[in-house]
Amino acid sequence: MEASKDNQGQNGYDKEGKLFGEFKEASYEEWKAAATALLKGKPFEKAMYTKTPEGITLQPIYMKDALESLPHTDVLPGFAPYVRGTKIDGNMAEPWLICQEIYTSYPEQFNEKVLHSLYRGQTALNITLDKATKYGIDPDMLESEEVGYRGLSLSTLDDIDCAFQDLVLEVLPLYINVGANPIPMISLLAAYLKRGNRDIDELRGVVGCDPLGFLAREGKLPLAVSEVYGYMADVIKYTLSKNSKLRTILIEGHPYHNGGADAVQELAFTIATGAEYVREMMERGINIEDIGPRMAFSFSLGSNFFMEISKIRAARMLWAQVVKAFGGSHEAQKIYIHGKTSSWTKTIYDPYVNMLRNASEAFSGAIAGVDSLDIIPFDEPIRESDEFSRRISRNVQAILQDECHFTQPIDPAGGSWYIETLTYQLAERAWAKFQEIESEGGILQYLLNNKAQDSVKDKYDEKFKNMAKRKHVWVGTNMYSNMQEEKLCPGETDLESIKTKRANKIKKYRMERDVFQIANLISELGDIREITGSISIDKAIDSIMVGATLGDIADLCNSFTIDPCTVEPVRQQRGAQRFEALRDRTEVLKKMGKNLKVFLFNMGPIPQHKPRADFTTGFFEVGGFQVLKNDGFEDVKSAVEAGIESGAPIGVICSTDATYPEYVPEIAKAVKEENPKMSLVVAGRPPRELESIYREAGIDHFIYMGADCYNLLSNFQREVEDNE
Repeated sequence: MEASKDNQGQNGYDKEGKLFGEFKEASYEEWKAAATALLKGKPFEKAMYTKTPEGITLQPIYMKDALESLPHTDVLPGFAPYVRGTKIDGNMAEPWLICQEIYTSYPEQFNEKVLHSLYRGQTALNITLDKATKYGIDPDMLESEEVGYRGLSLSTLDDIDCAFQDLVLEVLPLYINVGANPIPMISLLAAYLKRGNRDIDELRGVVGCDPLGFLAREGKLPLAVSEVYGYMADVIKYTLSKNSKLRTILIEGHPYHNGGADAVQELAFTIATGAEYVREMMERGINIEDIGPRMAFSFSLGSNFFMEISKIRAARMLWAQVVKAFGGSHEAQKIYIHGKTSSWTKTIYDPYVNMLRNASEAFSGAIAGVDSLDIIPFDEPIRESDEFSRRISRNVQAILQDECHFTQPIDPAGGSWYIETLTYQLAERAWAKFQEIESEGGILQYLLNNKAQDSVKDKYDEKFKNMAKRKHVWVGTNMYSNMQEEKLCPGETDLESIKTKRANKIKKYRMERDVFQIANLISELGDIREITGSISIDKAIDSIMVGATLGDIADLCNSFTIDPCTVEPVRQQRGAQRFEALRDRTEVLKKMGKNLKVFLFNMGPIPQHKPRADFTTGFFEVGGFQVLKNDGFEDVKSAVEAGIESGAPIGVICSTDATYPEYVPEIAKAVKEENPKMSLVVAGRPPRELESIYREAGIDHFIYMGADCYNLLSNFQREVEDNE
């Protein structure tokens, strides 16, 4: 395209200051005509439009006029509805918090690891509690392996003293999911501060309970939901009385995301949970202006880069709308968002690829403007993280902030025709789902009716169809498998030893305390609860100061519950899990002496058979099958002889569509005469008129792009196991 000399300026700008203005601007119609010509007869709509799991159809190109119908694009960062962020200066003045989880069982080990991480770039204290602590059960009262498994065991004032030694909490924000009931952990933290003549108003960050998230993941609460809401309100009232800005309500999308939910479902379920918490707190006399600033949301960051950016931006817009409906001011409408890279997307096979997944997912969180970020260790699905995997995760964030400078500009996604459109479409669909949940009685009723669980399962099943057909690729797992891979050693964690050690420590602690004084204080605490319906956190602190444990406080809270809440949990699983099990099954069969070899009937010279031979190799290696390769055969007889001699139970004919009518029937008949049990496959999708001919000759299966790889390989495994 020639430029007009009369309109040329300098450095690419025309005389009117427009960049490359001397070139004629192409219209959408012109672009579409050129694209259609390149498709060579393929339907434009089918080839160029993509439908996401959320039901959103992505266009091949977005134009500037897409912004004209969007109501939020004229808003600046820091202004409602906060789609562009809740801070006017974005991450420029204060970057997002580097908030890495630290897996360890013992308080002393936790302290050692967190000090190490803080000296190496971590800026927030992310404490993952073990299941026993979240349930409020002391280690010496639990007959299971739930003590210290992938989480910190905390029970006493001495424990928390040890864990926080040399930490300056006044400048170190916290992030703790305390489980369903916030009373025990808040009391323990407040007692720790009181011992040092400090108060809870010095703490920053999130020490939050998420009872409905806990219920969705675990399937049960240790106490009734109404009791939980009462204790949630008690904690907010306590922090208000102490002028503390601690966020004590947490809403996590992870239980749904890690079950297979899409972005619309994760948004709708979390926003509905937040709305439920707001309603319950307002019913207990707390003003929306005090509730909003004490809430935090945590979203998983998945692999669909632009969708995840849009999800975080949509969450801010949706939450502002919810709080506005409750009568909240612009300040109350601001949402705090913690981002966590997805556990759903991580794989056991080819696990170092998880580093790349983490980098992309963290990138989306940075672009979207999360307030704090946790990049899970790349080896999370295999073992408890070591220093190497923690360092890599921590350094990804340091690189994003210090080398890539993603702290600027403010809202880098703002104004993108694609992202702005996707953000609004996602928000619209999530809002419709949210309204559906509200019409059913709210998220609690939605869980009790099993509708949330069913909808997540249905979405997982829908996604898995694409995984099975390899339309959705897990690199190194359902595509591009590495057959020379040595699996990472899972490592061994002696959970029984951890439990015994922790239990003995708590028993010793109990023996050294004034049992009668503790009993009196706990009794007083119970009397206050009986009379007022509320827990006196000040009295709980006094109890812990003289030796009461976290479990003692939790037991008292639970003692008023008659009917604990139970539901069917959302099944937690990773996307690649079933394919990994497929490959693991092959290893088991091999150890049993089963023959899982695949012979390639490569017909003709290398250029003729290689494309489909390579496809076949990748197809079967996904399941761990051994593929017997060769440089091709000139005639059917030599190919059949080699195939029979190989002893492989599976044979695949690889050549071209043009030569298949010549080769396939002859090879199939000859092989079946010699070895009727050999499964025969053709690499490629046959024309409808030839499929019946090939099957009559003895062909059992066809493999091609879009074939159900998972079920075919599963069937081959069963055939091999049954035939030998």
